[in-house]
Amino acid sequence: MRKPRATPKTRSAGAVIVLAVALAGCGDGTSGPAPPDITGHWVGQVVDEASVVGFDFRLSANDRGAITGTVTLQEEGDMISGTVIGLHEHPNVSLILEWRAAGRITNIGYSGNLFGADQIRGMIRFGVDATLQLDLDRVGG
Repeated sequence: MRKPRATPKTRSAGAVIVLAVALAGCGDGTSGPAPPDITGHWVGQVVDEASVVGFDFRLSANDRGAITGTVTLQEEGDMISGTVIGLHEHPNVSLILEWRAAGRITNIGYSGNLFGADQIRGMIRFGVDATLQLDLDRVGG
């Protein structure tokens, strides 16, 4: 039996097939759709036996996931405002809330997960042993 001989036409076809397979494996460096943007207005409540504390966040995130913003807490008639810094590595959201009052700085940690584009489910830590559920919903989503 005679072995088939490569011709310029078959070599070109083979090169096109190899090139097509190689290019099919190349992407643009992305791994699917972009994660939802966390920038916006978010609200939620912490409810315990003694009180209900409302949280109002105004967050802004850059393209690397760094978060800055403001937060206002309201408990009954009292309101206090502070600043927020954090990180969004989809779906994880980590925030540090900071208040300055009466010469003291208070920091509170929050960590949660973004569900869809309009809800963050998470926990807020008020000290060593006080961790409470705080789910946030986007306003005007």
